[in-house]
Amino acid sequence: MSKRIGFDAPPTVARFMKSKAFFRLIAGPVGSGKTTGCIFELLRRSIEQEPGSDGLRHTRFAIVRQTLKQLKDTVLKDITSWLDGICSYKVSDNTIYLNFGDVRSEWLLIPLDDPDDQRRLLSMQLTGAWLSEAIEMSTEIVPPLMGRLGRYPSAALGAPTWFGAIADTNMPTEGSDWHKYM
Repeated sequence: MSKRIGFDAPPTVARFMKSKAFFRLIAGPVGSGKTTGCIFELLRRSIEQEPGSDGLRHTRFAIVRQTLKQLKDTVLKDITSWLDGICSYKVSDNTIYLNFGDVRSEWLLIPLDDPDDQRRLLSMQLTGAWLSEAIEMSTEIVPPLMGRLGRYPSAALGAPTWFGAIADTNMPTEGSDWHKYM
């Protein structure tokens, strides 16, 4: 018997998830459900993708954070805990694969501390992106990243039903680059 996966979003997280904005940022205190809301937003978008000509729902998301260690210590652990049974992690690719029913989704863990990883991110074909703990990264990454979204799946595989970016963060300080997005 398979495990039932469910999430009851707190009101603020639910409003964030219902937004149709191309770029959405949720900010709040530690433990408020921001990360879990982002996990379920990517899962929802994977499930809602229209099937391609092969009958499968293809999506690819970049999950971006300042360092790979931060991605592995927090985001990866949360994803594999919540989505146990429907996801697998391939260390050599730094990629989480969701493969259940007709869903085929790749969630790539991309750190920003290495220039090679930054170049890799800005040459990807993506459905969407999640900027985890956005306050820790420069806002300069946002415009070029937005240009990579909506490029996967290809038209041959049905084109993206939805594309965009989400971000989560603790509340920024007044002088933060991210304050202008709040």
